[in-house]
Parts: sequence; structure tokens; C-alpha cells
Amino acid sequence: MSEEKFVVGICKQFDDGSQQHFMRLLNGYDVEFKEFENPTDVSKSLLEGNIDLAGLSGLSAFNLGFSGTSSISGLEISTFLPRREPTLIMVSKDKINHLPRNGKIFADSELIRRQLKRFRPDFKLLGKKDLDLNELDLSSIVEKLDELHENNTIDGYVLERSEWNIFKKKGRRHTLGMQIEHDESKYRFIPPPLRGFSLLISRLGFPKNIFEDLNDEQSMISFNVESKLFLELEKNDLLGLNVSIRKISTIARSLNEEGGLISDIIFEKLINLEKTDELTNSIQMVEIILETLNENGKKTFSLEKKYLPNDDEFRILRILVEEWNNILELTT
Repeated sequence: MSEEKFVVGICKQFDDGSQQHFMRLLNGYDVEFKEFENPTDVSKSLLEGNIDLAGLSGLSAFNLGFSGTSSISGLEISTFLPRREPTLIMVSKDKINHLPRNGKIFADSELIRRQLKRFRPDFKLLGKKDLDLNELDLSSIVEKLDELHENNTIDGYVLERSEWNIFKKKGRRHTLGMQIEHDESKYRFIPPPLRGFSLLISRLGFPKNIFEDLNDEQSMISFNVESKLFLELEKNDLLGLNVSIRKISTIARSLNEEGGLISDIIFEKLINLEKTDELTNSIQMVEIILETLNENGKKTFSLEKKYLPNDDEFRILRILVEEWNNILELTT
């Protein structure tokens, strides 16, 4: 750890919960944080040499021009902090499948509204306009939604997990997960892309070894792949996309639980492989899940791909994009 004090620029405005993540994980380092109005101001100050690092969410970094294939001239991502959970949260008095028939549910994202329709076609889904929330900031929106929920004007509302962690933190809530559970629904909620990432961005030549203990390779792979795909798929805001690194045995177990085609013999062998020391680093896979839905949520178009980190990623992603575009062409 260096004894030199570094100035890290972060945003005043909500930035997918990344600010608190930086403050917590950099607590043992000699850093000070400087706030800026928005990500553009942070990156400008970094380029001008007024700060040493920019601490931004993956989504903000992507919107500035950072991805697995691009960056801002003179800058680079120097550290990928471990990814935070990107799943969605339903704030409600009961689980989603036990909420009242024709229940009123708020969800700001059209993707999430369609996913909710798929799960519960009877729901009356509301957006900001329906509840006169357009002029409020995010903190005030969450406060108002909580009030509407407490007085039973609405039966629940959906937040991204980072929003819950910053603005809510307590109360009854339910995770809208990505894995199929043992219930009657058999549906899952794939979140919008690039949630949960916290990135330290530096000028070229910054000594990356200073924060190497914080750098997370799985987070790096996930961000690079998600950002590449999001670009290739034209930043479609109706796209659910998640890339994660999972152990082969975990994938096998999920397939068994979800009714996938895998024999008990293969499953047992994969579990045993996980226990073999010499293969510990070679049995993780990159798992990609893509989905979108039609307007009423009755049709889901999805694609999954799994590959080893040392496989030909460029070729795999090119094929995946082609397959995805073919699926969409066949269904339109």
C-alpha cells in the first residue's frame, strides 16, 4: 500500500451505489474523495490532472465511452472492484405471487414492467407519470413510493438493488432473482445491463499495483463482456443482460434443479472435479443470459451461452450476436 494520498473523484448524484462501495473498500488506503456534479465533470478533472482517479459506476463509465473494446483517449480502467449484486428488489408486504389480484405495482423500467406482466398478467403496472413522480429526484421518488405503499395506494414497487441499499435499507422486500426457483412461476428477472460495477479510472501509466488487492478478475470479465454485447445490440433498453462467472458444478446443479438435460452421473463427476485441487482454476465458466419480451409479456425471447474464460471469446460473442439477431428476425 502506498503512503501517498490519492484524490478520487466521485459523483454527487446517485451513481448506481458506487460511491459508498468506493468509500468502504478504499477505507484502508490513504485517499480523499472529491465530489463532482456528474460523470463528465469527473472525467474532465481526471484528464486535466486535478484528481488522481475517477470512481464511477460501470453504467456511467460505459456512457462516457468505456467498454470492453473502447475507452476515452488518455484514460483507462485501472481497477475493477468486486461486483455488487445486480438483482432487482420488490418492496411489498408479501411475495410477488401472493400479492392481491389486479394489484397496483410501480416499476420505472419498461423491461421490468414486461417481466412483471409475464409473471402476473393481472397486475396493473404504473410508471412515474401515473403517480406524478416525473419532477422528483430519486430520493424523493423512493420516499413517495414508500408513503403510497404504506397507505395501500399501491401494492408494491420495484427498485434496483443499489437504489434500495442507498435510499431504503429497511422494510419488507423480496428479491426478483435470476435463477429459477422451485415455485409455480418458473420465471426469473434478468436485470438491465451493467448494474453493480464500481470502476477506478486513471490516466495512462498510473501504477495499477497500488490497488491490485482490490482488483477483481471476475468483475473485469463480466464488465468487458456485458459492455461489448450492449454495444453490439445497440444499447437496447428492453434488453435484460447479465454476465457472471460460475463454477461448472454450480451450473450443473442449476440445470438439475431447473429441469435441464444433465445426467446424475455427469452431475456427480462435475461436483467431484470441483474438489480436485489441480483443476480449481479451470472449472469456472462465463455465463451469459440475454432476454427481451413482447409488449404484453406473453412472449419471451432468450438466449444463454456458457464458455471457458480462455476460449475464443471474440468468436463466441460474434456467434451469440448473430444467433440473437436471428431469433429477433424470426419472431417479428
